[in-house]
Amino acid sequence: MKFINIIKSKPVIFLLATLFFKLLQLAQLYFTRTPSGGFFVERPLLGFFCATIVNLPAIALFGILFALGTLLKGKFSTIICATVSALTWFYFILCAVNDQIMRWMGQHLTISFLSTYSVSRLDPTMTANIFLDGFWSFLLTIFIIILAGLFFIFLNIAPLKRFPRIYFPRLSTILTTIFITTLAILLAVSGNAHKNFKPCRIRWQTIQPPYSTLLDEYLYIQAHKVKPERFEQGIELLGGTTQSQYPFYHHVTNEDSLMQEFREKPLEQKKDIILLSIESFRGWVGDFRIGSNCKRMPNLCKLSKSGTMFPYTYSVGYPSTEGMLGLQLGIWSHPNKVFISSMMNTRARSLPDILGKAGYYKTVLTAAEPSFDNFMPWFEKWFDYAEYNPNITTDIPLANRFKELYAAAPKDKPLYFEWINFVTHTPFNVPKSYAEPAETSDERYAQAVAYLDSAIGIILDAVQNGPRANSTIIVVTGDHSIANAKAQQQQGELGEANSTYTWTTFIWAGAGIPEGQIIDKPVSHVDYAPTILSMLGLNATNNFVGKNLFDNDSKKIFSFRNANGVMRNDSLAIFAQANNRKFSHARIQSKVIDWDTTETVGGFIAEKKSDIDVTAQADSLLDAMDAWIWVLDNNLLHP
Repeated sequence: MKFINIIKSKPVIFLLATLFFKLLQLAQLYFTRTPSGGFFVERPLLGFFCATIVNLPAIALFGILFALGTLLKGKFSTIICATVSALTWFYFILCAVNDQIMRWMGQHLTISFLSTYSVSRLDPTMTANIFLDGFWSFLLTIFIIILAGLFFIFLNIAPLKRFPRIYFPRLSTILTTIFITTLAILLAVSGNAHKNFKPCRIRWQTIQPPYSTLLDEYLYIQAHKVKPERFEQGIELLGGTTQSQYPFYHHVTNEDSLMQEFREKPLEQKKDIILLSIESFRGWVGDFRIGSNCKRMPNLCKLSKSGTMFPYTYSVGYPSTEGMLGLQLGIWSHPNKVFISSMMNTRARSLPDILGKAGYYKTVLTAAEPSFDNFMPWFEKWFDYAEYNPNITTDIPLANRFKELYAAAPKDKPLYFEWINFVTHTPFNVPKSYAEPAETSDERYAQAVAYLDSAIGIILDAVQNGPRANSTIIVVTGDHSIANAKAQQQQGELGEANSTYTWTTFIWAGAGIPEGQIIDKPVSHVDYAPTILSMLGLNATNNFVGKNLFDNDSKKIFSFRNANGVMRNDSLAIFAQANNRKFSHARIQSKVIDWDTTETVGGFIAEKKSDIDVTAQADSLLDAMDAWIWVLDNNLLHP
């Protein structure tokens, strides 16, 4: 009878209920299908088990606080227990948000994520697509949250006079002390499981609870408020000038006269630049050395063969904010913040800034709500004309709109035109007039890129049939990549800056571009702006960190994301993670196509892991990350 009374006591019921609701959340995450079509991890049962273990510290802590509250008397006990219940419920909401972000984007809820999207205006079409595609998952998430909230309300108001028939036995002080001590031991043991228990350690990046993610990020930010001890070594690895206060600043003293000379040139001696920025364009899908990719996207394949293709192109990070950063500002992403949204006042000079001074008419056309990624303030600074029409959110209508704007562009100025598509954004739904969206994410992606290619064909026809066809450079690239179903399951092993999120492609075609050339060295989005200036013959002051793509020099390629870094040097990729030396490893990027091309979209998972010891290189990469953080945080790009 005493045992039954213990089980029926408020602290025990609170603990069991909290554990139950947490298990429901984890079961939803690990045992239901993700938007990519597969399970969240490769081994769901083991992932669920490890995630349960690392979530026990929070449950134990809430249980301890609640039990302490029951030791008090009167209103104080009621207030403390209600407060702990409210905090527990809020934690469940935090976990629910984190789980959905993990399901859709393969990343945790972070401070940088909140700073980016908390002020965004959601794109209605994308929001509708995501909601409908994840309807049952969202519904289950909301149901669990509501159920937990109702239970906590019931638990805290039931003992009041309005519910006189409901009685919770009170634990004695001794039993409560034993209960709290047991939970304290559980908290200590489970709180170190990711360090001492191998299955949890190797899955930590995936199973990490949101409180741990947010705390780690906060500590990382605090740690970088002091100039790094190895700042010069980091800058040297990045290719900057260690003796300069502004390590990546390149000053041209006679820029004004050079710009004047360029503006006075006849129009036929100036080249138009058309940048087709493709949302989430996977490098292995855009590799036109593969016949099935050419069959799916004949227009892009033909364009690649008429120019030069760089099949191993890497964004500076992800999501789209980082793609825009690398291409237009020519710099690497911040390893812990989102530059586009949170560093608006950084002194920097963009490619559109320089082209504007050279006399270019600059326009951008996008099918995605620019406010979602905080693009509009930048568009207003960079372009003479920026257009987003909520009635044009699919690629073929957007291509037809390109034709209209292209034809209406000023005839006395060279043109810089960026076109940003939408359909290849998650959840990859093509218009139903084109095809019924497929069942899995990877199948929908295949539909989306085929639909995209039809739109690209419309754009290419407009340019090739126009009066400036022989004076136009066309560049095609993805703003970043996105993991397929299989690769998403390897996120914990690969880290957040891995190739399935950063590997895209570059296609350069048109005036002055060698035809039929494939350059298989790794290149970066930061090389785009310097290459454009070189092709135009413009020498201008800038803070670009890249080099001309067509130079024969080999260079290191960097990508950063949430305290993760990757440094590529020819075929070797070094991976490092702040405060986690055990994560450091190397992967080999083969120059031949060695992944599963029978599944063009889902076949690539990651480069092959190498057994070589890269501890020293990984430490140097972390020095470079620290140095780059200092440069950006202290506004040292441009005087």
